[in-house]
Amino acid sequence: MTIPIEELLNIPHIRVTKVDYDQDQIECDIVSTRGYALCHQCGQKATEFFAQGEKVSLRHLPLCGRQVLLWFHSKRYRCTHCPGGVTTTERPAWSDAKGGYTQAFAEFLLLELVNSTVQDVACKHRVTYEAVRGVLQRYVRGEVDGEKFTTLRILGLDEISLLKGHGDFVTIVSAQDEQGKPQVLAVLKGREKKTVVEFLQTIPARLKKTIQEVCSDLYEGFLGAVEEVLPDARLVADRFHVTKLYRAAVDTLRKVEMKELKGLLKKTEFAHLKGALWALRKKSEDLEPEEKETLDLLFECSPELQQAYRLREKLTRLFDNEKHTKESGRQALRRWMTAVKNSGLTCFDKFLATLEHRMDIITNYFTNRTTSGWVEGLNNKIKVLKRRCYGLRSVPNLFRRIWLDLNGYEEFAH
Repeated sequence: MTIPIEELLNIPHIRVTKVDYDQDQIECDIVSTRGYALCHQCGQKATEFFAQGEKVSLRHLPLCGRQVLLWFHSKRYRCTHCPGGVTTTERPAWSDAKGGYTQAFAEFLLLELVNSTVQDVACKHRVTYEAVRGVLQRYVRGEVDGEKFTTLRILGLDEISLLKGHGDFVTIVSAQDEQGKPQVLAVLKGREKKTVVEFLQTIPARLKKTIQEVCSDLYEGFLGAVEEVLPDARLVADRFHVTKLYRAAVDTLRKVEMKELKGLLKKTEFAHLKGALWALRKKSEDLEPEEKETLDLLFECSPELQQAYRLREKLTRLFDNEKHTKESGRQALRRWMTAVKNSGLTCFDKFLATLEHRMDIITNYFTNRTTSGWVEGLNNKIKVLKRRCYGLRSVPNLFRRIWLDLNGYEEFAH
């Protein structure tokens, strides 16, 4: 069976008039069979042939491992609806004349760009770096398209640093779609409250009404922005960040105690405490027998650290208890705070102040046990993207790359 080359090219309303090929490339001369152009002045069909137009080269999808180059012989048509005989050159919907590609090839490049780099895609398909970047900028918006969302339900707020050690922060605003998949809503330069407020105010009223919860770390700029713009949404302090704070308190005490023990114990005795760092960071039920022995020895030398460890584990169990409501969770936290104060430990002082100040949003966690685990997953994906695309500093381009990695397969894999 012979398959017409028009079917292999899979482009509507064309006829192939000539084919040349070698080991690397297939070249096809093509003409349109549509028989009209849309008038650039009135928008109606111009059907009266006027003249042969320019010959344009367009890169198309590869066939049998060979790149395909189309030579499109365009036609000019006269519009009978406009006075003065206005003429228009046909611009087929399947072509991206500005880039020198068919739309199919442009979308193919975008599909290749998912989880890859502009340079790699350019080298792989023998196009220029600027060409791939141009396709990305023309086909992927640099900001969110709100029309694609019917509901937001849960928002996530977090920040990442574009340049490690330089404090070059951007704020990532994200949401879960109806399938539970994370979607980036905005990449904002900086993390100031004013910046976040300005973005939240741009969310259409119809979508604002659907926002039930906002999950955030305890950065006051984020919390203040949500309280100002979305007062009806339940603001939830992310458990991951809360946990990080009280675990850091114990870790700080460990460093102080280990430094003191190093000066007090003999080298042979201190050597038995090797591995205490990792053992101390584990939950008690996850300890291996040798790790438990190391901790027992450490706690013999430092009763304060044992107290702090037990209080930390007690707080973790408190958050793990699925029976807690917001009110019972609040009462349990109050009892834990009293136990800390009675212990005489000072390592938790800063965390206690945070609990006191933000008790309401921390205990909001117990209502639906909402966490920003999906936000952290998204942030990890962004960190990988940053390493892969070293030097990516443009906020719109960062949004494009995040969006493409999240949605590229669904959008461009046909």
